[in-house]
Amino acid sequence: MVPVYICDDEQPVREQLRKIVSGQIMILGSDMGPVRAMGTPEELLELQRQDTVPAIYFLDIDFPGQTSGLSLAQKLRRYDPRGFIIFITAHGDLAFETFRLRLEALDYIVKGGFDAMSLRVRDCLSSIQDRLRDEPSGQGRYCTLKLFDTVRHIPVDDILYFEALGYKHALRLHMVGELLEFNSSLDHFEGQLGEGFWRCHRGFLVNRSHIRLVRLKEQIVELDTGGECPLSRKAKAAYRAQERKEALKGG
Repeated sequence: MVPVYICDDEQPVREQLRKIVSGQIMILGSDMGPVRAMGTPEELLELQRQDTVPAIYFLDIDFPGQTSGLSLAQKLRRYDPRGFIIFITAHGDLAFETFRLRLEALDYIVKGGFDAMSLRVRDCLSSIQDRLRDEPSGQGRYCTLKLFDTVRHIPVDDILYFEALGYKHALRLHMVGELLEFNSSLDHFEGQLGEGFWRCHRGFLVNRSHIRLVRLKEQIVELDTGGECPLSRKAKAAYRAQERKEALKGG
């Protein structure tokens, strides 16, 4: 799911946008949501740091006495460089300013009637849907980790494998060029990351895209980086069963 945020300090506009965005997502049948609406930049930043990326942002430009929409977008870009930003504004052309700040805004929607805004929102969401669909498998995906009082969004392509450590709820994340230790469970990431990762052992969850070969006799999963993960008897049996299934299908 791709999270969707709406940030506008005017409650009627905020609710109108929530209705429009939720309705268009339903019409498109898209894998987007949940739709979250808030009135202040601070609330959005706090929620966004705890959520998955990339995300979709509908941002007001003017927050009187607070961070501007452009400054908010700059802060969001630090956490979500591949997110989709759409500005909601009562002003005219903002293209030069957003270009100068390197915000890469997807669109600018002028506040107005329900029907006119619905058409622009639909076009934006449809464009995002097409872009996500056209991405190669895995590209642009992130895995969200909570490390003490900070949150990190790790590109899935950089993950080699997760290793459960000997003490309760402790994991070690092996990445290309980095190791991280934190508290969580393999079950959590197995559910979050889906079929692109394989539970080759009770204590190991490996990125399939980094597997070079599976040595059944030695019960070893060899990675393209030269590293290795153990292969359990249960996973070995499942692997052999899948091999037989593919062989029968091919025959």
